[in-house]
Amino acid sequence: MTSVGNITEDLCKICDGRIECAPTAILLISLIHTLYGHIGSEPDYFGDNKDVLKSESKAHGDSYTRYKPGYRFKLLEDDRNDDGFSKNLEYDFIVVGGGTAGCVVASRLSENRKWKVLLIEAGPEQPKIASIPGLTSEFKGSALDWQYSMRPKKGFCQNRHTKGCEVVQGRVLGGTSTINDMAYMRGSPADYDEWALNGNEGWSFSQVLPYFKYSEGNYDKDISKSKFFHSTQGPLDVGRYPYVDDNVDVLLSAFNELGYNYTDVNGRNQLGFMRIQTMSYFGERVSSYTAFIEPIRKLRTNIDVITEALVTKILFEDNRDSLKAIGVEYMSNGTKVTVKASKEVILSAGAINSPKLLMQSGIGPKEYLEYLDIKVFYDLPVGGNFHDHLSVCLPVIKLTKTATTSKFSEKLKDITNYYSKGLGPLSANFQVVSFFETSMSDILKTPDIEFRFRGHESNMYYNKLDVCTSLLTPKSRGQIVLNGTDPIFGTPLIYPNFLKHASDEKKLLEGIQEVVKLFDTEVFKEAEFEFDPRPILNNECSEHERVSEEFWSCIIRQFSAPLHNYVGTCKMGPSKDPESVVDNSLRVYGVTNLRVVDSSIIPKITRGSTAAPVIMIAEKASDLIKTAWY
Repeated sequence: MTSVGNITEDLCKICDGRIECAPTAILLISLIHTLYGHIGSEPDYFGDNKDVLKSESKAHGDSYTRYKPGYRFKLLEDDRNDDGFSKNLEYDFIVVGGGTAGCVVASRLSENRKWKVLLIEAGPEQPKIASIPGLTSEFKGSALDWQYSMRPKKGFCQNRHTKGCEVVQGRVLGGTSTINDMAYMRGSPADYDEWALNGNEGWSFSQVLPYFKYSEGNYDKDISKSKFFHSTQGPLDVGRYPYVDDNVDVLLSAFNELGYNYTDVNGRNQLGFMRIQTMSYFGERVSSYTAFIEPIRKLRTNIDVITEALVTKILFEDNRDSLKAIGVEYMSNGTKVTVKASKEVILSAGAINSPKLLMQSGIGPKEYLEYLDIKVFYDLPVGGNFHDHLSVCLPVIKLTKTATTSKFSEKLKDITNYYSKGLGPLSANFQVVSFFETSMSDILKTPDIEFRFRGHESNMYYNKLDVCTSLLTPKSRGQIVLNGTDPIFGTPLIYPNFLKHASDEKKLLEGIQEVVKLFDTEVFKEAEFEFDPRPILNNECSEHERVSEEFWSCIIRQFSAPLHNYVGTCKMGPSKDPESVVDNSLRVYGVTNLRVVDSSIIPKITRGSTAAPVIMIAEKASDLIKTAWY
């Protein structure tokens, strides 16, 4: 959204006193909020009882339980007696985290009407505004996000200055699937076969494909006709956006001119390009919540969903020869609540908060937890193996005749069009994706670089495109640790160690050298797509010769950023693997009745966005749990 100066003057004329004169972006969002509702305020776990925070943060080891809760907490409506006390704080299963995986698990387990299931989410209900694809970038750093950040490093994310790499993790029902870019990418079949070869029996591609199809409801006729790879019957709607601007066709044609094949990246061959499949239904986001929980929430009496409740501890029964998970503690409205699980506690809090909760509960690296005075129940390498797709996004495609910038009056029409018909720029975000195999690829005919394109600073109205080159097969590994000053309520410390392995930068460099070939295509020239280096030269990289590897290496360090597909911190693997935290049934080693079901169990990241793999993991885990307890 550019040219704010002149537009703002026009906007001031229509301000009615309730909205201050502001840039067009702010006013647009204000108008959309009026139609769709507000994101809301930050969750308040402590209410008027702020002393809980102080007492908890000072406590260590067994003394964590010294706070004695009263009965002022907000109870679930079905569990309240006339005297206001709880009549049922015991469930068969407790699912911690109502995110991408948690919603799936809770829904599938509640299919057995004899089982009572509790789903606990730290964030609020999913607001209607989150369903608008064009506004995805607005949710980063909002009340729907955990607002974490990575530890600043000189080797990457340098254009972020003192902020370091941003972290996007959903704190809302639906989790990150409520605020992400909605891409539906399964990864390469080789990803899952490699999991199986490394000792994770049952996780080869042929064994996980049925779980992908079980959740998928693909309404795209061109894609769904491939019955071997796709299904039209699942609860998760998958298709393409109804709106396609001119730039999408230009990009697709340019890749075709370079010799890339148009492919279904979720099919047999991932190498090539396509107009992306998304978790959406005709211009509306489909999150894990709207697909799996919303349709059944009022129909099933055996599932309870509680929001704005922060789980602070997993409770264990510690016998001499066994350790058993028996429940959780959570904070809600200023009071600590204890809930018991007769069968299992299922941790689905994500690749950052799942290891955090395990460690603050006493499951993690022994020496480190003892250093923090946390009672150690079991010594496991929790928090290690952290990795993500590192992306380098360069705002270098300057548009002229295909720019999508519009006058404010036209934007108002777009809002009306979307509100009434679900069409127009608000119904889409990035759409073009391409997969490329570098000369250093580990597995023949599988990609290790992804290209995607997005409007600069706006999904809808822009005159410049960002070219994003992402590393699909990173070898660098980082770590997540607790905040030593406040292990429970403090923000976890995230050390990504991006680009630590030399091959990561080399692959990114080869990817950038490949994608700039687009500027030599006739399609780009006819559309007047121009390479504009000015936006990336306002730093020390301008000191290097622009065609040199040193220049592009500097650019990578400046403009690298995580793609927010965090995985690996509760790694799945055989018991002989010193990095493993869970087995191939996702059970935490050394503990009974405790599983981790989310992206943290992924041993090695898949080649593509991780929402679809996480939903598959949750589907398979639900089957494993049902089999264990039937």
